[in-house]
Amino acid sequence: MKMSTPQSLDGDDLAHYELMFDEKSLGSQQKRGFPSSRNWLSLVAAAMGCVALLLVLALVTSVTVLIWDPNSRLHQVFASESQSEDDETKAFACVPCLRLLKDPAAGVASDPLVRQLQIQGGEDGREDCCAYTSHQITVLFESMMRLNDLDPLPLASYEAGDFKFSPVSAHKRLYPKEMSDDFGVPKFPALSQVCELKEDDSAYGLEHHRGVNISSSGLRILHGGLYYIYASLQFWPQSKHPCADFRYQTFVAYVEKIPWRRSGAETILKVLHSCCDQCSNSQETRFTGGMFVLQPGDQIQVKVSGYDLVHFEPQTSFVGLAMLGSPQPESETNED
Repeated sequence: MKMSTPQSLDGDDLAHYELMFDEKSLGSQQKRGFPSSRNWLSLVAAAMGCVALLLVLALVTSVTVLIWDPNSRLHQVFASESQSEDDETKAFACVPCLRLLKDPAAGVASDPLVRQLQIQGGEDGREDCCAYTSHQITVLFESMMRLNDLDPLPLASYEAGDFKFSPVSAHKRLYPKEMSDDFGVPKFPALSQVCELKEDDSAYGLEHHRGVNISSSGLRILHGGLYYIYASLQFWPQSKHPCADFRYQTFVAYVEKIPWRRSGAETILKVLHSCCDQCSNSQETRFTGGMFVLQPGDQIQVKVSGYDLVHFEPQTSFVGLAMLGSPQPESETNED
């Protein structure tokens, strides 16, 4: 066997072997997972793309939060623009503004909650408060809910003794002198019948009289002056028969003044009622009132077509008066 002997290498051969060694080393490094310069550029570009995407997502999220935040100016701008561009959209709800006010006497302008709603004209000249946006819907519900928290009424009760009356006033229940209890056809006497008055009934707290005398037939005036006189009656015959069986289908009530110095009665107020089987007007009262000058000694009385035609209850059939003013003394008149 012959042994090869090493040969000497010149400079060019040595450089050639060094280049081959470097290429082999680089190839082995790539095989072990070390990226090349081209791969490094790809990784850097991908990382920059991810960062840019994250920045875009953050910007979109910030703008979205600003738009939906009711306290931001951007939200107010978008809300106003969307509402102005979409005027034809229907309101979520419209409620008469008067029903939403905590203090109706103050008005909409002084209510900071209600004035956030959109005010527009409604029926019969009223103002309607409408909710179009989500914020206005919330305001509308808050306005309705606060009505449940009303302040307590200043009056603890409604008895006559709880009020300070004018010097002369009266409120009296009307009574019949007699009533039929057979539920037959109501009687129509030839002359109208005078309703009776009785002493104040403590069970009916508002009944009272002061500055006037009470008789069985009416109120006797003690002090001359300007009076407001009123009367209420409920015509409701307690009969099993239809109105067609009645002698008359129109019932009348009068408020009369009987002067102290003259004979005869003067009708000052009058109400009519038409009997009807197919309607509900029998459940309604007939009220009348007006202002009149009365002299001392005048008497006020109430007359009806017949006792059997009236439903005599304290809440529906009554008469009353109140003095609004009295004559000035002659000395005060001359001074003016």
